[in-house]
Amino acid sequence: MLSLSLLLPRGQDCTNISADCPVSQSFYGYSPSLGPDITLLVLFSMALVGHGVQGWYYRAWGTLTAMLWGCICEVLGYIGRLMMHPNAFNLNGFLIQICCLTIAPAFFSAAIYLCLSRLVLLFGTEVSRLPPKYYAYIFISCDIVSLALQGAGGGLASVAAQNDTSLTVGDNFQLAGLAFQVASLTLFAVLSAEYAFRVYRSPQASARAPGIFRHNKGLMYFLVALATSWLFIEIRCIYRVIELAGGWGSSLMKKQTDFVVLEGAMIIIAVGVLNAFYPGKYLNRAVDPEKLDEKKASDTELATPTMSATVF
Repeated sequence: MLSLSLLLPRGQDCTNISADCPVSQSFYGYSPSLGPDITLLVLFSMALVGHGVQGWYYRAWGTLTAMLWGCICEVLGYIGRLMMHPNAFNLNGFLIQICCLTIAPAFFSAAIYLCLSRLVLLFGTEVSRLPPKYYAYIFISCDIVSLALQGAGGGLASVAAQNDTSLTVGDNFQLAGLAFQVASLTLFAVLSAEYAFRVYRSPQASARAPGIFRHNKGLMYFLVALATSWLFIEIRCIYRVIELAGGWGSSLMKKQTDFVVLEGAMIIIAVGVLNAFYPGKYLNRAVDPEKLDEKKASDTELATPTMSATVF
C-alpha cells in the first residue's frame, strides 16, 4: 500500500495536471472519461427515481430504504468521478467516489437478503432449516458489519489522503469489508439453493409449488432477476477485492475499462433488473393458493400473513 505522495513525482505536490504532474501520476493514472461516468450517473439517477416510486407504491419500505441509499451513493460516487475528469488530482472528487462507490452495493445486497424470508413464507416454512425471520436477521447483520468495515476504511483512507500519509490501514478495512460481503453473498446463495432443494425434495412443498407459480404471474421471472442481481453484485465485489488487494498503483486499479465494466456495468444491471422486477410487486402481493377460497377470503387474506408485507 502507498501513501498519496508516493503516487506523485518526487518532490512534487500535484494539484493539477501539468508537465511536472502528468496524468499518469494521478490517483488512478487516468482522467475518468465523461462518457461512461455521465451515462452511469444518468442511469443510477433514473434507478433512484424508479425505486422511489415503486417502493412507495408497493409500500415496500425495507427494499425502498436499501435501494434508495444505494442509488444515492452511486450518484454521489459518479459525481465524484466527474469532478476528477478535468483534474485527475482532485482530492475531493477522489474521496467522494472511493467512499460512496465502495459501500453502495452493500445496500443493494440488503434488499436482496430481505427477499429470502418472504420466499420461505410463501413456499413453506416447514422445510426451511431456519425460521424465516432468521434469514433476514443473519444477513442484514452481516451487511451491517460489511458496511461498518467499508465505511470505517473509507473514513480512514480519507483522513490519510488529506494528511498525505499511508492509506494502508484504511484500505485494509475496506478490503476486509468487501471480503466479508463476498462471503455473506456466497452464504446467501448456498442457503437459498439449499432451501430450493428442500422444497424440491419435500412431497408436500413440491406439490404446492406449481400452484404458487400459477397464481403469482411473473414470479419465476422475478426469481431469475433476483439471481441475476445477486450474481452481478458478487462479480463486482470479487473484482474490488482483487483490485484493493493489489494496492494503490497496481495495474488493475489503473485500468478504466475494467472499472467501468466490472464496477459500473455490473451494479447498474443488478439495480436495473430489480427495477424491472420489483420485489414488492412479486412478494408483497404474493398469493398462497392454499388460502384461496373465493367464497370466504378477502384480498388481504390471500397474501402470506406471517410477516408484514411492508418490510419488503
